[in-house]
Amino acid sequence: MVKYLVVGFAALMLVCGTAYAAEDNAAVKSDACLKEIGFFSGWGTAEVGRGSDTETIRTYDNVYLSGRFGFNLKKCLNWKMPGMFLFMVEPFVNPVIKPSSNYEAGCSFGLKYAYPLTSKFYPYIEGGTGGIYISERTRDQGSHANFVDHAGAGLYYFVKDNIALNVGYRYRHISNLGIAKPNSGIDTNSVTAGVSLFY
Repeated sequence: MVKYLVVGFAALMLVCGTAYAAEDNAAVKSDACLKEIGFFSGWGTAEVGRGSDTETIRTYDNVYLSGRFGFNLKKCLNWKMPGMFLFMVEPFVNPVIKPSSNYEAGCSFGLKYAYPLTSKFYPYIEGGTGGIYISERTRDQGSHANFVDHAGAGLYYFVKDNIALNVGYRYRHISNLGIAKPNSGIDTNSVTAGVSLFY
């Protein structure tokens, strides 16, 4: 269901195109290569333990602590659409709260498109992949080193021309691509919030 909502949101922004776009603010219009530097936090939760011998289902909860660096792809691609199209780099170290105190660390790489609904409100869609180390040993994952994929949507609110608050939803999937068994994956539903500077 979530995947369909994200795809539908993306299609809506593309269909709207330039017809309903607001004027980009000064920071968004700039040709800076490094467009965004920010930080975000949030809460993610997943169920782990399905398919195990005991059929014990436990909660896997984590707190997001992540940097956010966005590089301007519109400049590289000479793209004339409104808004921002960014290559994202997100290093993170996340505390794991449940099923026991542990941590996650890694870096994600992805794409983000933000559409100017008004000069202050920019809804966005995002997706990416990367590497993650999880110290927690779960019944679902046979290795500490894994891959992480994510997709989501959210909203930037510009409090100034170059400063924006953001909130979002993120679906995250952790797996080791079958390198070790078991590999049931950890599917996390997350809410995030943060602040970014734009150049």
